[in-house]
Amino acid sequence: MRKTSRLAVLSVALLLPLTACTDQDQSTDGSSDQNVVLKLARGDQPVEQALGEVYRNALKAKGFEVQINKSMDDPYQQVLDGEADIAVDYAGEALSMAKDASSITGEDGVLSVDELKNLRSEINDSNDSIEALDLSNADSGKVLVMSSAEAETHSVDSLSSLASACEKLTIITDDSETANLESGLKIAGCQKPQLSVVQSDDLATQLRASVDRAVAMSAGNAMISDEGFKSISDTAKLFDSQPIMLLASNNVNNKARGELNKITGQLSQQTLVELNRMVNAPGAMKPAQAANRWEWIIE
Repeated sequence: MRKTSRLAVLSVALLLPLTACTDQDQSTDGSSDQNVVLKLARGDQPVEQALGEVYRNALKAKGFEVQINKSMDDPYQQVLDGEADIAVDYAGEALSMAKDASSITGEDGVLSVDELKNLRSEINDSNDSIEALDLSNADSGKVLVMSSAEAETHSVDSLSSLASACEKLTIITDDSETANLESGLKIAGCQKPQLSVVQSDDLATQLRASVDRAVAMSAGNAMISDEGFKSISDTAKLFDSQPIMLLASNNVNNKARGELNKITGQLSQQTLVELNRMVNAPGAMKPAQAANRWEWIIE
């Protein structure tokens, strides 16, 4: 009896360190969802707010507690300043984090997807306290848009044909920095591009006026397809690519990062258009309501 009792005590004693070790290993990757409130930063546009809600919902479903910060212009900076753990923004906004921005953008000064991948790699190689997560396939970068009738009138179906007709067209943009756009048009063959800068809120009116003009709009704008306008093939290369890219601090563990990347991977171009439609059209939903329909729109 005494011998059996000693063996039992010894067995328990041996198991205790193993159990403690196992618990410690499990809590290392799960600490964020149990002990840390993750703060999420997002932009102030309706679709950016909706995406923030989508990412929060996904993390909450996995047991994480997530608080959304007040919407601001620079979500990435909130992570860099320690005011947020996750930032949802367009990848081009991270250019200020590059050691040499010109080495990323190249001679044309326009950010391509490949250049944004290089920017992401540079951020991750040079900073141990943050990680730039996956780039989305969806791209909010601009494209030149015309009415189908105007495109047919001017025989425009590509950048090269638009360049051939450019003396008859005005290019409308809301970006006051037009040097890269003008340069790109000249390279395409439009030697004297006519550019007009308007307020962002006026772009839709300019497009609907639809007389001898091409308007630069986000490729994610649902108005393009909903109202039958025509995106001009390959004009997207005149503008910065703008996929979604999240920035995460060290408080965001691997489990959470995997879930965030999963949502980003589900963000297709059509999904982006659907979100824009829900939060920007007349009678628009609130961003949180649109986010609750995520599983429906990604099907």
